[in-house]
Amino acid sequence: MTEEKTAYVRKTFLDPSVGMLGTTKTYDQLAGQFDQIIAGYEYKAHHRVVDTLVSLIGDRSRADMKIMDLGCGTGLVGEVLHAAGFTQLDGLEPSQGMLDVARSKGIYGELFCAYVALNEEKLPIADDSYDALTIAGSMGVNMVPPEGIYEMQRIVKPGGYIINAMRQETVEEIDGFKDKLEPMMQQLEADGKWRLLSRLVFPD
Repeated sequence: MTEEKTAYVRKTFLDPSVGMLGTTKTYDQLAGQFDQIIAGYEYKAHHRVVDTLVSLIGDRSRADMKIMDLGCGTGLVGEVLHAAGFTQLDGLEPSQGMLDVARSKGIYGELFCAYVALNEEKLPIADDSYDALTIAGSMGVNMVPPEGIYEMQRIVKPGGYIINAMRQETVEEIDGFKDKLEPMMQQLEADGKWRLLSRLVFPD
């Protein structure tokens, strides 16, 4: 990503002063152009999460798996999931504009317009609802906070999969995430709530 594009992302989406509600409004405004914008960034996270899920499930029937695409945006991950044979897809996204674009693609069942872990509120989704959950580029400043992992773990069935692609910078350098997200994930593992199966770092 060029320095100019990086500066645009930081100013538009990752500036803490904008806040979560402000960022949602920006996504609403850019929804109709978002896929084209992303295409210009050589974005790959949506392919990374699907490739990782496919590698983990082995010979399991993809069509039988119910998937939550968390932070689904315009449906970039959903399109790759659907093309790979995962056809039972739900999505969740706080930007109604982005959801409208996702709905127009005809690949999702239910679509939820909601924030994750906002004011400690639970999502309108029952425990143990999904065989897998994917989240790509939606955890970070003005997006899903570290506490969102509790809701992810809650709505995925025992034995299910959570695939999260996020910026390494967020984990290691960003206030509110560094020194917080890692310990929270480790504690969930110590408590027997989930188990780390794979961790990959991509230089791009």
